[in-house]
Amino acid sequence: MVIDYTASWCGPCKFMEPIIKTMASKYTDVDFVKIEVDGLSDVVQEFGVQVMLTFLLLKQGKEVERAIGAKKDELEKKIQIHRAV
Repeated sequence: MVIDYTASWCGPCKFMEPIIKTMASKYTDVDFVKIEVDGLSDVVQEFGVQVMLTFLLLKQGKEVERAIGAKKDELEKKIQIHRAV
């Protein structure tokens, strides 16, 4: 599972939105979830999200990897690694 912590005011988040949609279509065996952080400070705090744009990769409910920023290639590489394991 890939959780996309995003905000409406975040420029890099807007840049990555179509890229994430493409990845979700490509990796149909991976669930992609988008969480709008505005007004959800408890969720942000619980998962230690400190910056926008943050992606958490979870496997069986546990964090296995984290990607920060609009780094498309880095995120995709991490998805490929963890979906294969």
